[in-house]
Amino acid sequence: MHDKKPLVMPMLGSADASTFMGVKPIGLKEKIECDVVVLGIPCATPYRSATEYLEANLNAPQSIREGIAMWAGSGDRIDFDRGVPLFSKDRVRDMGDLPVKPDRPEANRALIKQTVMDIVKAGAVPIAIGGDDSIPVPLIAGLEEIGPLTILQIDAHIDWRDEVDGERNGLSNVMRRVSELPFVNRMVQVGQRGLGSAGPDELADAKKWGVEFFGAEDVFDRGVDHILERIPAGANVHINLDLDGLDPSIMPAVFVPAPGGLLYWHLIKLIRGVARKAKLVSFAMVEFVPARDSDSNAALLAGRVLTMAISAALESKDK
Repeated sequence: MHDKKPLVMPMLGSADASTFMGVKPIGLKEKIECDVVVLGIPCATPYRSATEYLEANLNAPQSIREGIAMWAGSGDRIDFDRGVPLFSKDRVRDMGDLPVKPDRPEANRALIKQTVMDIVKAGAVPIAIGGDDSIPVPLIAGLEEIGPLTILQIDAHIDWRDEVDGERNGLSNVMRRVSELPFVNRMVQVGQRGLGSAGPDELADAKKWGVEFFGAEDVFDRGVDHILERIPAGANVHINLDLDGLDPSIMPAVFVPAPGGLLYWHLIKLIRGVARKAKLVSFAMVEFVPARDSDSNAALLAGRVLTMAISAALESKDK
């Protein structure tokens, strides 16, 4: 797996911090006997001309593991964001980082899709830590066995470009490619703001498909309850979190920061709301840039969001 990292604050408890929150590791080919599998995915389909962006994301999964390592021994403590103790670590495993390579996009997509299919077949929920924002394309493709799927995307950008530099599976193409999967039947996109790569045609195509948009200003004005109303009760939901959907005041460690994003409680209320109303069947966090996290507070925030996603996935399974 990973080299062990010393705990930053021993009085919080000691635990093996080489995995996310000190959960037990599981190998890529091992039998899956748990309810949630955390897996790092550093990249999938990089744009050939965007090497700076690609390199910025490659160490993201391990940086987030290390960012929350000081809480790895806190399994018996109350998580006050939920009002109950932390999730049961016995139900969660960390698969480490998939052996993806920037120069083999087709092989990366095949590996990601097959790994997710194996996790789903075993009855577990995949929780992915990225990595560049092209990883959700094969990840969501691997969810077909689950059946009809609702996508909740939190992102500053809508990602509906058809191609960029001849590539159709990159970070700007994610939601368009996902919309083409026959089992994806609903899409709610939250947090759009500022300037992005989409033009009028992309926005029109998304609306024609049926996407429901809730911009960041709408979230600021009205909160998130009206957004959760658009998630069908009992639906299978994949949450796709691009960290630039959050405001850079709390999440500076992104490649394209945009003022005016969601705050921590907006995001947590969305995640908890999905678990209570529907079924969280997968979660992907992407576009963390370690080099822009000077004090590791952004990695800590990302790690906290992941603990809430894991808790929500377990809550969904227990209903």
